[in-house]
This record gives sequence, structure tokens and C-alpha cells, in this order.
Amino acid sequence: MRYIVLLTTILLFVAGQAVGAEKSTDNQADLTHMELEQLLDVEYVSAAKIANQISDANTAISIVTADDIRAYGYRSVAEIVNSMRGLYTPYDGSIYYLGGRGFGRSGDYVGRILLMIDGYATNDNIYDEAYIGNDGLLDTELIERVEYVPGSGSAIYGNNAFFGIINIITKKGRDFNGTQVSGELASFGGKKGRVTYGKRFDNGADILLSASALHSDGQDYYYPEFNNPSTNYGIANNLDFERSPRLFGKLQFEGVSIEGGYVSRRHANPTGAYGTVFNALTWDWDTNGFVSLKSDNNIGSHVKASSHVYYGYYLDRTALTDPTLGFIHEHNRGQWVGGDVKFVGDWFDDHKLVFGAEYRNDFEISFQNHFGSSDYSRETVSFYAQDEMSVTNNLKVNLGGRVENTSGIGTNISPRAALIYTPFNPTTVKLSYSSAFRRPSAYEQFYHDDTQAINPALGPEFVTSTELTVQQQFSRNMRAIASLYHYQTSDIITSIPLPSPSLLNQNVNSGGGHANGLELELHRLWDNGVRLHGSYAKQFSTDSDGLRMVNSPENLGKINLTFPLLQNSVRTGVEVQTTSSRYTEKRMLVPGYTVANLTFSSEHPINGVSASFSIKNLFDRQYFSVAPAGLVQDTLRMDGRNFWLQVDYAFK
Repeated sequence: MRYIVLLTTILLFVAGQAVGAEKSTDNQADLTHMELEQLLDVEYVSAAKIANQISDANTAISIVTADDIRAYGYRSVAEIVNSMRGLYTPYDGSIYYLGGRGFGRSGDYVGRILLMIDGYATNDNIYDEAYIGNDGLLDTELIERVEYVPGSGSAIYGNNAFFGIINIITKKGRDFNGTQVSGELASFGGKKGRVTYGKRFDNGADILLSASALHSDGQDYYYPEFNNPSTNYGIANNLDFERSPRLFGKLQFEGVSIEGGYVSRRHANPTGAYGTVFNALTWDWDTNGFVSLKSDNNIGSHVKASSHVYYGYYLDRTALTDPTLGFIHEHNRGQWVGGDVKFVGDWFDDHKLVFGAEYRNDFEISFQNHFGSSDYSRETVSFYAQDEMSVTNNLKVNLGGRVENTSGIGTNISPRAALIYTPFNPTTVKLSYSSAFRRPSAYEQFYHDDTQAINPALGPEFVTSTELTVQQQFSRNMRAIASLYHYQTSDIITSIPLPSPSLLNQNVNSGGGHANGLELELHRLWDNGVRLHGSYAKQFSTDSDGLRMVNSPENLGKINLTFPLLQNSVRTGVEVQTTSSRYTEKRMLVPGYTVANLTFSSEHPINGVSASFSIKNLFDRQYFSVAPAGLVQDTLRMDGRNFWLQVDYAFK
């Protein structure tokens, strides 16, 4: 603890010393190298699908830029979003999950937050999972920025936009302007190589191509719950290996863009999860791919149109060692195609109208395991509309909704309303209300094995949210945010045992609860390159029985400080994250923890060479994550101090 106090004191001292004249903002600057405060006056295509200013969004958006990603050594989307206000990313030994705003059920796939890459929804059609670890589709070096829009967003996006939207904006070829090769070394035998080519040509065409491969030996884990001779005294040997190749490409020309990505990540699971044999080979092997084509056009003096078609692919090749059946495989595969068209019009004074339609065909939803195989499909048709009205110069009203029909599920309507009031220029007050849904994933509804029964009558989950946000712009380089929110959930999908004599479980709509929370955030930057970002979230959530939600910390605190050293040749990034106690699945209270990370990175390439070095869990703190219900363990110990080194070389 004394190390954390010392480190916090150093952070506050450095921040207090970093004073100077404020920077001016260049609206034409490359967004990759802009700070959050500079983005305030720059138009962007946000996760709300409307070109707008950040201050006009319905809720307070969090943004992590490419400069932040490098300064703090983020190696995955999980690390990026874990730095954002009110979010946290539990890990079960193989998969990263995402919690926030009082809801972080252990073992729950990231299906209640919609994850997009340049507007393409990446959640698969088997589990509705968004992949944020090394199973994600992007290397972090390809990310320009990540936007998180909290609050239910089904009014525009429909399914999966239950608690919020995360949109990843990728870099352009011109950001590399040549070929870059990269090599990485990490603790536990981690190695990674990457080759990226990017170029903007004289005719305006912009191309980005990238390929990478990650290899990690992992480490041996000790689980006291298995400490007996028949299970190797609780030690899982050589069962943390990982392989993850990636491909990504993007071409933009005259308002048309095409991009695609591929990742195939195989990771051994050392935990003996879900009744598998402990210290025997079990792996999760996820393959994701997509192709997306977009076109933006002005079709009149008052109308802009955006059309989008896409194809997605997912394959889960789980392999496990069953106590009775031995080594068996499971293949679950999904494919989908879809398209949407959106119009933005300003025919009427003081109104901005957005309306559109989307069609999606999940033409393959296939399950194959030891107990048999089954195939399903779904079609979804959606219509949505939104009107942003300027009532006065300082008051805007935003009204919108979406009607969505899915075969076998039915029709759902999601409304949203917001007031955005600027009593005076540096202050913005936002009050929003929305209702969202999440249809059951194919896995929840149709998957069957010897422990789970099919329930075709399973219905959607629902949430209503109310949020009050105040944004205060103290100066060009200093901004504060405060948010109060209330969530009410119903028909949450849970698994219950069927009546005797059946031994099966079945998913039903029986859960619910509510959450109340407060979030605070402060951003500050100085002209000498120092940047400070801090956030605090207080959240209290209870389930339908009035009990505190599992894996829901009441307090989350984060401090990020980055500053240059050695005559601006090296940048230092210091990150401190505090998470309070949480209840486990067995209703035990796991202690809170504080973890610090330290990163050094070169500010400018020297003869084309740049480098970055990170120490994660700097003070080697022992801390635990809440284990999912399907594990013998109630908690899982997380990694101690570990290292990562990256060296890049750019060919121009």
C-alpha cells in the first residue's frame, strides 16, 4: 500500500508542476495525434451514427486515442476499455469479459455491449460475443481511437446495444506512409511479429494492409481447489499457451471504403472449467472474419446517404477432455450477411433528421458436438428514425426509436429521448431516457448438451435507463464530467434446473434488478506534453432478490498520467487502477485491489526505429478475479508483475 501512496503522490506532484500556456487546436490536424480535449471541436462519425460534435451526444462519451494507446502500452481492446470510466474487464483464464454500470456477471459474454469496427457490428451470431482480448480482430497499432457511448443504444443499433456501444476507428494508410515491421517479446514466452503497409496515393486512394502473429507459451498455474494427488496437486502444466494470427485490410477511394479482418486465436484453458478433466488439454479456438463495404454520397443539397453491406463469419472449435468421453471436439459455426441504408437530412430549419433501414440474415447457425448437430437461421428487419431539434440556441431535443423484427423472436420497439441544454457556453447539461433489448443468443436458445435443454420460447431481455450528465469545459485543455444514472433490467436470461427426474438445466427469462451510479471524470493537458486523466465510478446494483449483484464492484478509480522525459525523447505513461470488493458466485466477498502499470516509449523514431517497454502490475500485487459459475474455483488469481517490449522499424 505504501508504494501506491508514494506513486500517487508523485503523480499529483508532477501534475501540479506541469503548468504553462494552453495549446491551440488545429481542426485540420490528424485525429490520431489529437488529445480528447482537441477532439471537442472536430466533427466525427461516432458510435451514434451521426456526424456531430462530442458535446452534442446524448451521454458523455469516453475516448482513448492512438497516443494514449502507445503512452500506456495497451496491447488489446480489453486493456483500452479497462482504462475507461466505469468499465472493467474480468478474465477467466481464457476469455475476457466486460462489466460496467453495475452489471458484470462472471462468465457472461460481452453480448450486452455492442462492439463495432468502423461502424461494423463485430458480435458473432452464436454467442453474441464481442472479442476484446487476443481473440480480437485488430492489433492496437491499427487503432486511431476507441469511443465508448454509455447507456442503452437500441434506438439506433438494435440488438446488443444493451448497456452501451464501443466503436473502434481504424487508422488510414497515410498514417503509416510506407512499410512498418514490428517485433515483440513478453513474459511467459510471449512473441509477436507484425508487418503493416499503408499509403495514400496521388489519386486520393488510401490503402492499409497488415498481418501479425502472436505466440505465447504461457505459465503454469496452481489452483488449491484441485490440490490432491489425482489432479497433479492443483498444478496445471503447459496449459496456458496461445496462438493468434491476424489479417486486416482497408481501401478508401472517392467516398467508398472496403475493409476486412481475420483472426484465429487458440488458447488453452488451464482451469478445469465446466467439468473437464483438470491438467488435461482443453482449448478455446475462435476464428472471426468479416468483409464490409460502405459508400457515402450527397444525393441533394439537403440529404446525405450512407449505404453499407457486410458479411461475417465465426467458428468455435472447442476441444476438451471429458471425464467419461475422453478427448472430444465441438464445432459451432455462424455466417451472416446484411445491409443498411441511412439518410441524414436538414430540410427543415432547426431539425436534423436521421432515418434508415437494416436487413440481416443469419443464414447459418450451426452446433455440432458429441450429442449431435443442429442448424438454425434468423432474419432481422429494422427501421429507425431520429430527430434532433434545436428548440432555442441553447436547448436541443433528441427523439428517436427503432422497430426491429427477428424471426422466431418477434417485434421489439426501442425509444430514446434526450434534452441537451447549454445554460452558458462552457457548461452542457444532458438528460436522457432510453429503452433497449437484447434477444437471446443462439447459444442461449438452441444449444444442447447433457447439461442444458433447448428453450425455443426464450424471449429478449430488457433495460430502461435514465441518465443526467453535466460537462464543464473549464478551458480549452481542461474538462470535467459528472453523470448520475439509473438502470432497471427485466427478463434477464438465467439458467435453472428442470424439475426432477430431469438432470438438465434450461435458460429462462427470470432475472432482473436495478443499478444506480455516479461517475466523475477529469481531463487536463499542458503545453509541455503532460496529460492527466482521472475517473471515479460509484455503482450499486441489486438483483431481483434484493442481493448485491455478483462481480459488481461498488467503486472503480483510475488515474492516467503521461509526460515526456530526456528532452522529449522518451514518453512515460503511469496508470493506477483501483477496484473494490466484489461478490463471487458463491456469495463470498473477494477483496479489492490496486494495480499500477508503467510504460516508456520513444516519442520520435530514430533512423526509423521506435520502441516501447511496459511493466504491468508494477508492484507485483496479488489480486483475484471472480470465477464463472461453471468453474470449481470461486476466484482466479491474476498475473503478477510481467513485461512487454516492442521495437518497430519504418521503411519510407
